[in-house]
Amino acid sequence: MKFIIPFLASLLFAIQISAQQLPKVSPEEVGMSSQHLQNADLVINQAIANKEIPGAVLAVVKDGKMAYLKAYGNKEVYPTTVPMDVNTVFDLASLTKPVSTAISAMILVERGQLRLLDKVNLFIPDFEPWSNGKEKKDIRVVDLMTHTSGLPSYAPINKAENAKGDNKPDKMINYIATVKREFEPQTDFQYSCLNYITLQRIIETISKRDLRSFAKQNIFDVLQMKHTDYLPIGETLELTAPTEKLKDGKVLKGIVHDPLARIMNLGISGNAGLFSDANDLAILVAALQNDGEYNGKRILSPMGVRTMRTVPRSTNSIGRTPGWDVFTPYSSNNGDLFGPNTYGHTGYTGTSITIDPDANTAVILLTNRAHPNDGGEVVRLRSLIANIVAASVLEVNSNDIMVETTPKEATIRNHHDHYYKRLVEFKNEQPIDSKSIVMLGNSITEAGGDWAQKMKNKNMRNRGISGDKVRGVSERLEEIVKGNPKKIFLMIGINDVSHHQPTDFIVNDIAELIEEIREKSPRTEIYLQSILPINESFGIYTRLNGRSAQIPEINAKLKTLARNWNLTYVDLFPLFVEPGTNTLRANLTGDGIHLSEEGYEIWRKELKKQL
Repeated sequence: MKFIIPFLASLLFAIQISAQQLPKVSPEEVGMSSQHLQNADLVINQAIANKEIPGAVLAVVKDGKMAYLKAYGNKEVYPTTVPMDVNTVFDLASLTKPVSTAISAMILVERGQLRLLDKVNLFIPDFEPWSNGKEKKDIRVVDLMTHTSGLPSYAPINKAENAKGDNKPDKMINYIATVKREFEPQTDFQYSCLNYITLQRIIETISKRDLRSFAKQNIFDVLQMKHTDYLPIGETLELTAPTEKLKDGKVLKGIVHDPLARIMNLGISGNAGLFSDANDLAILVAALQNDGEYNGKRILSPMGVRTMRTVPRSTNSIGRTPGWDVFTPYSSNNGDLFGPNTYGHTGYTGTSITIDPDANTAVILLTNRAHPNDGGEVVRLRSLIANIVAASVLEVNSNDIMVETTPKEATIRNHHDHYYKRLVEFKNEQPIDSKSIVMLGNSITEAGGDWAQKMKNKNMRNRGISGDKVRGVSERLEEIVKGNPKKIFLMIGINDVSHHQPTDFIVNDIAELIEEIREKSPRTEIYLQSILPINESFGIYTRLNGRSAQIPEINAKLKTLARNWNLTYVDLFPLFVEPGTNTLRANLTGDGIHLSEEGYEIWRKELKKQL
């Protein structure tokens, strides 16, 4: 019996590993426009048609959720053609630097085993300083991480192989230790693979483990990133997209493309060599956006994450953080629209990550542009996709950003959890079609329950959401109008009243909503229902105190709107008020707003006249 429990624990752990992915949501559930995101499909497919890339996977992470995940084109075109899918594993190339090497270094900083200001020769004794013959200046860890060390950008394989050392990785680091420095540290920027190969040796010297083992134990296994590793094998190798075709006709697959990583560091390297997929990288991004923690598992502290995405004061004009790019010439993948704190990185094989911490949005674009002939072009494509994703974000909440202040802009929603739960429920229900009759509104509509059963009409659909406002309905309208419903009964506005919005503003928003319905589903019959009265004497909804008189003002304008636009106006208001007042009859409500069953029966009776 004692063996069964460990076995079950292992089995459960294996199941957790295989199942670990970000929760998938519709873009609208996290404040994005799915319609706008579809522009990315057009742009990527055009790049494929132009033979700039064979294929791609795009993942958009918003608020720790997967808001968009799509595959395009082919992951292999030689020797056979294999379609791309969202589980494809890519050679990340230089994305290895931030995803593996820089985070590993920061973990050692947090453990008190490393300082960013430590001299490199503290760990690699033969590592020479910069010198102009008169002065000397030591290269420090932060110089490696920000590419301000002065080391050359790359190294010729033949010269590295001729350096001293018993094996190729030792030869590589010994070559770097003495190669001529090209400028004084922290005075200039030069992107260099040698920086991160050096950082790799420091990590391995301190941890007494190779970089692959350290990163796996402290990052990838912690976050349950199933297909992220150097030297992929098994299922990960099977899922891997190939890169370049070599002179002998063989294609690199599961073997790192970068020559220094492949030949000198035998596939495990600080500058390149990591393989991963969009789902795994999305988990890492979600952890970084959640101050270093995802699903209860932490890889970095909040301070560590902040340090990694902050440009050091000593090199502030250069624009590189310890691991990421903010505004150097290599940061075009950040696009034009994301905020000033956006950071990211690219990989030679066609990969990139862009993260805007203020918008809580990340773009993961993985392409196989190096397949099969090391051609292709992705620089412009990355920027275009970043701009599309940024423009699809409909809400930005940050203490660092000025929020809109006009009355209309001030209504940009900040939905509660129930809103998103309802959106998920809608996705799981029978989709709306041309026979559907949609009850559209807020909690008053939602609380009507199964309208189809109660109205004895199988085509009725409840699309009410508690707390919703006019613009909230507009943001979720796509799910409704794409089915071209037969009828829509619209009642909305009381929550806008509770937010003290002016009458004309509310009516104008409702008019825009109706116009949007007409444009996107022109055959749909629109029934505009009056806003119901309220009863302030219950004292529960204090934000509505003193607002009873505004409701008939709104209804009068809605009636005029319906007449001018040839809509059916359903005037429910007189059916619910105390005679001679604007007050909801007390026997028809339990809280001053929401209806009792008797109230719903009055409403249903009136609707039957329209059906």
